Amino acid sequence: MRFLFGDIIVDVEQVALFKNTKRIEFEPRVFELLVYFCQHPQEAISREELVAQVWRGRVVSDAAINRAVGELRKLIEDDSSAPKWIKTVSKVGYRLTEVPTLQHITDEASSAELMANATAPKNNKDSHDGTITVKESSEQKLPLLSASNRPWLLAVLLLIIIFLYKLSDAKSEPEALRVVAWQPITSTLGSAFNASFEPKTGSLVYLHRANADATAQLQMKKADGSIQAISDDNYYYTDVLFASDGFIYASRLNNLQQRLCEIVKIDLSTMVFSTVVECGTRVVTQLAYDQRKRRLIYRSRASISEPYAMYSYQLDTGRKQQLTHPAQTGNTVGDYAFAISPDFQALAVIEYSGDETDKIKLISLNDNSITLSATVIDNVYGMMWHSADKILLANNTGLFDFNIDHSLLKNIAHGDQFSRLSIGDSPRTVITERSQSTVNIVSYSMQNGELKPLTKSSGINLNPTLGNNTNVLAFVSNRAGKEQVYIQDENENVSVAKFDEEIAYIGAISWSPNDDEIVASINNSLYLYSLNNKKWQKIAENFTKVHHVAFTSGHILFSAEVDGQWNIWQLSLNNKRVTQLTTKGGYSVQGNKNNVYYTKFNQPGLYQLDVKTGVESMLIAEFPISGWRHWQWRDNRIYYLKDKSYMALNLNTGEHQVMFNFKGRIPNSCHTAYEHNFFACEKVDSSSSNVWQFQLSN
Repeated sequence: MRFLFGDIIVDVEQVALFKNTKRIEFEPRVFELLVYFCQHPQEAISREELVAQVWRGRVVSDAAINRAVGELRKLIEDDSSAPKWIKTVSKVGYRLTEVPTLQHITDEASSAELMANATAPKNNKDSHDGTITVKESSEQKLPLLSASNRPWLLAVLLLIIIFLYKLSDAKSEPEALRVVAWQPITSTLGSAFNASFEPKTGSLVYLHRANADATAQLQMKKADGSIQAISDDNYYYTDVLFASDGFIYASRLNNLQQRLCEIVKIDLSTMVFSTVVECGTRVVTQLAYDQRKRRLIYRSRASISEPYAMYSYQLDTGRKQQLTHPAQTGNTVGDYAFAISPDFQALAVIEYSGDETDKIKLISLNDNSITLSATVIDNVYGMMWHSADKILLANNTGLFDFNIDHSLLKNIAHGDQFSRLSIGDSPRTVITERSQSTVNIVSYSMQNGELKPLTKSSGINLNPTLGNNTNVLAFVSNRAGKEQVYIQDENENVSVAKFDEEIAYIGAISWSPNDDEIVASINNSLYLYSLNNKKWQKIAENFTKVHHVAFTSGHILFSAEVDGQWNIWQLSLNNKRVTQLTTKGGYSVQGNKNNVYYTKFNQPGLYQLDVKTGVESMLIAEFPISGWRHWQWRDNRIYYLKDKSYMALNLNTGEHQVMFNFKGRIPNSCHTAYEHNFFACEKVDSSSSNVWQFQLSN
């Protein structure tokens, strides 16, 4: 099968891409992305959908998606800066502008012929056999060097060798600062933000909003992972920090109408809150602690018509002092972001300029003088010192490194995943919050459509798989920062089926008949997990491209690619013997010892194979190629997703029945319980945020 649009050929079977008769090399993920766009032409596809479908629910940053789309545009666009085919849809995602021509390759054409002829221009299409004919491009060969040229060549080579030797002997420039190793610190539902880390105890204090209607309250995550609520009142907290004096300080508003601001001190040993200083009316401020002079630094203003300025409050004496004096004319923002240096000698302040770039000021905390003023980025919402001479800045375009000595600003990461910045558990770690769409698993009652949440976690929770004689649930989640298989018992106790190696991809999960084992395809291999010994065991080791699995009585069904063709195979658990069941293709699979049900990798339809006779028959002709996760066999019924409906096909009667009509977004996959009284699907929750930590490396 091929997709054709403009001068682009996307050959799905050969996994090949051609532009203007020229074969193009690509990254596998970029090719998957293009195929998904081709399967959903002229649709506005969100980033969340791309994460779920192309990245299979893995935790990926917006920067990773931007990079993949950017690489795709470089491959297929004439001008990637003004894309014709892949358009950005504001506040949604991306859209393929053209509806590709779908071309099925004839069985008569060999792979060699197809590869030789795959670069045909679209106007050479042969309507009789569906193949494409192309003229083979001639390749110019360079003439061999003559004997007369050889001395000259040797001289040049000698000079190159000398140059390279001297270059290698010279001191190379250090590698640029970069962002690595993202890891979530909180995984609460709702929004967690503005975090402060306490290195002595390993505790994290942060703000938390349970939902859009709730006020922001204080929470603390201890080193043992337990969560403690610090506040539960009618105030709206705006910032919080651990101070080196052993107390927690927080800014808060009395309500969101009056917005009377005050800073409070919290004694964790007694949980007593005491007011430190009032910080103004309709004032929202962050906090910094000057350990050297034992004072709080915050921003305030006399009225909403005046700009914010920086203030300090001496905790021992109660002395209040204005530290900065921003420009007054036409400026009601003033100094809006700040961070104190590691030695507590300077305060970095961002002052609003009204232009596309704002101003950074360095304020001496000895005499309040301005020691540096330079233009930087606008709309700064994250700021911290990561060394004595460098400051990190974040806005909605990425992360920036500002060198104080040279007044040099450098973009070190793209994307809007960076927010407030603070130091983590080491000088090279940075804490921020990341907004994300949360996908949780919910159950739908077959009787009344009632919804009940089965998982309650941030992150992406996918591929619900219910047990065969209990309501135990297995699913895939990245809630801890990396993809793992999770198991939830009927009492909603959750445990992780820990996989010791790094997981790149989890294809499918299936329960054993007694719900005491699961089989899964992980990293293109087949694994068996025992709930008794909590161990994974690799099986069918000769197969290195396994995607879909199903447990039957005494056997495991799985799909594997061998010699470029996906087919269905059967593994006997008694003697570990593997038998090939299909020869004409097979991809996603379920069934029993008598009948096997499956889709195909490159052909639409849902098929049935009589194991005894080897006869293949079509069950659902209009079943799409992309629907390999959208169906399930249970007790001689096929449950499947079609358009906005959850359907059931009775294999005894051939009757199709609508079980449920979805409103809004259709789930990625659903799974029916063993009693057929409910089914579980993924459901996208509203966007939330959690506290993450990343490392800086050079």
